[in-house]
Amino acid sequence: MKQDDVLLRIVRTWRLSERPEYRGFLCGNCHRRLNKAWYHWLDCCGYKTPVHFCASCEKKFRASKIEITKPEIKVNRKPFGMGFPPGVERKIREAAARWDTKAKPKYKTFTCDECGRKMHKAWHVWFNDSGKLIEVHFCKEDGRKIGVDKV
Repeated sequence: MKQDDVLLRIVRTWRLSERPEYRGFLCGNCHRRLNKAWYHWLDCCGYKTPVHFCASCEKKFRASKIEITKPEIKVNRKPFGMGFPPGVERKIREAAARWDTKAKPKYKTFTCDECGRKMHKAWHVWFNDSGKLIEVHFCKEDGRKIGVDKV
């Protein structure tokens, strides 16, 4: 199975929130709490998002032995991004446009998609851009400046 297919199967098990959430980071597969992770990019099939892996899941992923045990969750894409203050959509699109989704997997500390600051907690924001769900991460300060804390 191709790596994008595996990443897509994993993302389809996530419980996506229509409203921004301020929280820590989790492994995309086993949901272990993380401060650093392997970054993979999924930019296909209606999603544009980083998929983070802990060291254990990364090893299994690279060996094509990762197990996806959670069921797929159907997502109604329509409400994602509704009610955002003016300017939030533009900031999300700008952040997503800067990503190099063709980059090789990289192990790193989480960073804000607006300012690049390293962080252990972030605003996790999903947005429906013409049917494609995009997930961006903003630090506490940028989330407040952009207005995602008011959604």
